[in-house]
Amino acid sequence: MGYLSDSMLLIAEEEQSAFRELYDRYWEQLYKKALTRLGNDADAQDAVQEIFISCWRNRKKIEIEDTLAPYLYTALKYWIIKKVYRQSKKGIIVPLSTDILEQTELTTEEFLQYKDLQHLIAEEVSNLPEKMQQIYRLSRIEQLPVALIAEQLKISEQTVKNTMTSALKRLREKLSHYSCFLPFLL
Repeated sequence: MGYLSDSMLLIAEEEQSAFRELYDRYWEQLYKKALTRLGNDADAQDAVQEIFISCWRNRKKIEIEDTLAPYLYTALKYWIIKKVYRQSKKGIIVPLSTDILEQTELTTEEFLQYKDLQHLIAEEVSNLPEKMQQIYRLSRIEQLPVALIAEQLKISEQTVKNTMTSALKRLREKLSHYSCFLPFLL
């Protein structure tokens, strides 16, 4: 196929070869980073595989200047956050503290993308109906459990759940161009 830039590979007609080329360029670095953060081979392999699948599915929406690396590393970071969150809800302890995760070095580009996305989410939350905003903030920012939110607002737990489902649906629709990262942020 000859050497093609990452952006050219994302739009290449020979999809299988293009995917393989991108995978070969980045899998080892991503795997090592995932293994360091997750502490086991199976989870690290799953992370890399899911990130590449997601990237490939969304390749027509991805905008990069030079390299796909910042996109992939950011996707890996959010995949790990999601994994830690899900396992913590099940009572499984993962060898990763949020302090360590927060100390993860981000490139300037990744940092700016993250800040932009945070700003967009905050902006979209402010466009939600007042009660929905309140429930979203109590759940996602203050991280209160559904029962406590219901008690505090004097509404049923089911109303809290339904409102959160609606809020997340609206936010995902408004921010769909960030589909790779939304499961980790909302």
